[in-house]
Amino acid sequence: MPTRIAFLRHGETEKNKLGLMQGDSPEPLTEIGREQARLAGRAMDSYQPIKLYTSPAVRSQETAQIIADLLGIPFEVSSLLREQSLGRWEGKSWKMIEKEDPETARRRDTEGWWFCPPGGEPRLRVRHRMLNFCKQMEERHQNQTVIAVSHACALYFLLLVVLGLEPIGRQPIRTDNGAFSVIEASEGKLTCLSLNERAHLEDLMKD
Repeated sequence: MPTRIAFLRHGETEKNKLGLMQGDSPEPLTEIGREQARLAGRAMDSYQPIKLYTSPAVRSQETAQIIADLLGIPFEVSSLLREQSLGRWEGKSWKMIEKEDPETARRRDTEGWWFCPPGGEPRLRVRHRMLNFCKQMEERHQNQTVIAVSHACALYFLLLVVLGLEPIGRQPIRTDNGAFSVIEASEGKLTCLSLNERAHLEDLMKD
């Protein structure tokens, strides 16, 4: 029987607002981020999730706690959902990186799955653990829906695999704070049912 996983990107942090890469850094949510979590929880309630899994990051666990309290479901920390470690890139914007190290920035767009940020985690490893998480969910939650709180890079790489795309150049896939994508896992096959759902955030973005 199929398993549905609603993959949610955590709510906004101050570094998100500034366009800075966070990686493993312990960033809490902003007030907007906390409201994004509440709105996402209400939107995902229609899928009748029975459990929530979250990355160990502070921003993800804070998002998860808000949603778990709202929906009255348990949550569990999974290191498989953590963000890609970005090494020496953490705390910098993409414009800063392009200026400081244009050659490495160029390789990011040309080396596909083989690319690794300086001092960081290889893309292939991120892909492997995200797919491993999906496999675990299919084994544990047949014919059920769960929520998984993760991060921009980790979700981007997973969605590339599900959609049959490669990380060459900059693919047109968004993973907005507080938005979620629903993936169905069945007999080892992953199917994207919805991509970057964010209608629940529209009124918030107008404020």
